[in-house]
Amino acid sequence: MNRFGLTMLAVSFGVPALPAAAEDFDGTKALICASIESYECVPDGECLKGTAESINAPQFIRLDFKDKVARAVRRDGEERTSSIESLTQNEAELILLGTQGGLGWSMSITQGSGKMALSASGDRVAFVVFGACTTL
Repeated sequence: MNRFGLTMLAVSFGVPALPAAAEDFDGTKALICASIESYECVPDGECLKGTAESINAPQFIRLDFKDKVARAVRRDGEERTSSIESLTQNEAELILLGTQGGLGWSMSITQGSGKMALSASGDRVAFVVFGACTTL
């Protein structure tokens, strides 16, 4: 599909064809992040690659910076809410920290692209999820 076709497709869905600006990822606008690739690792060094669903993680995470909360719904319909306990911004990333269900988590969102890396760890297990975020 050529550039014109992509632009028309984006306009028909009401989505701007322009890339998001860095200020979209500075912690002032609500975001939704999609999981693309996931890993589950255990102490023996084995890491299994999969999808968000394969590690029982939600496919989408909504970040509400005003209320300092991350919200997600798992495939089985279970809603998860986690407080964003810390939010730090440097010249390139927005970094969030929190805890939920016995796990500590951190998320880094690249301000120029919206690319996301999420890690969560607990008792003898660690999860890494790569994805991308966009404004709501």
